[in-house]
Amino acid sequence: MAATFFGEVVKAPCRAGTEDEEEEAEGRADTPEDREVRRQLARKREVRLFRRQTRSSLEVSLLEKYPCSKFIIAVGNNAVAFLSSFVMNSGVWEEVGCAKLWNEWCRTTDTVHLSPAEAFCVFYHLKSNPSVFLCQCSCYVAEDQQYQWLEKVFGSCPKKNMQVTILTCRHVTDYKTPESTSSLHPPFLKALKTQNSKESPCCSLLEQPNIVHDLPAAVLSYCQVWKIPAILYLCYTDVMKLDLITAEAFKPVLSSRSLKGLVKNIPQSTEILKKLVATNEVQSNIYT
Repeated sequence: MAATFFGEVVKAPCRAGTEDEEEEAEGRADTPEDREVRRQLARKREVRLFRRQTRSSLEVSLLEKYPCSKFIIAVGNNAVAFLSSFVMNSGVWEEVGCAKLWNEWCRTTDTVHLSPAEAFCVFYHLKSNPSVFLCQCSCYVAEDQQYQWLEKVFGSCPKKNMQVTILTCRHVTDYKTPESTSSLHPPFLKALKTQNSKESPCCSLLEQPNIVHDLPAAVLSYCQVWKIPAILYLCYTDVMKLDLITAEAFKPVLSSRSLKGLVKNIPQSTEILKKLVATNEVQSNIYT
């Protein structure tokens, strides 16, 4: 198995099966029922963008429908909580779309009022500056759904005059370093950017052979191919659930060119984040 710096994985063919198993598999006929099951499963795994208020599907990609100068994407509970508390509470944001996803790890909700415990992928733009977009994605986007997600959001020929910023987390055990792991003090931030990005990162760059994974890797790779300026901020943490210290580790990003000016009151936003984490802990304890 091989991977690029951005994390796209190429699977090598496996010959672990016995010859008898291979002959048995080849001998089984592909029935109409098998084909129908596969068609239904593929249809169910399609990524769809729609507006929850009107229940209407978006006929074109999101960023073809709306002009965009800044696109901030939060993937995972802690990144979503950070944007919710510091960015969304500092302005008036209007929902412009929602991704409907179904896979082995995720069932997105269609409800209008979302809680941190639910899986969702929602897009907003800033009412005072509609070219500023934000995506909150707390759900898992499977490998076979990532390209669909990119096409539904960016389109087949995306515009290059925008800045993409991605926030996400990864467990600290995934961080590779020649130094002793006892010298690591999670949570800590690392950055990775495309060649066209002129923005100076707010933390040190991610060192090889570390890679990024899943949807953040797919977005960064897409931006690299299409020459879109993009920067990813990856928080390595030892707590993957919603956690106050982990979410606050993204604070240096507030001084970045993409987020600067979007946050009005940092102390007030910090209090909102604390309340959000406390509410989530109470809801989690109900089921434990």
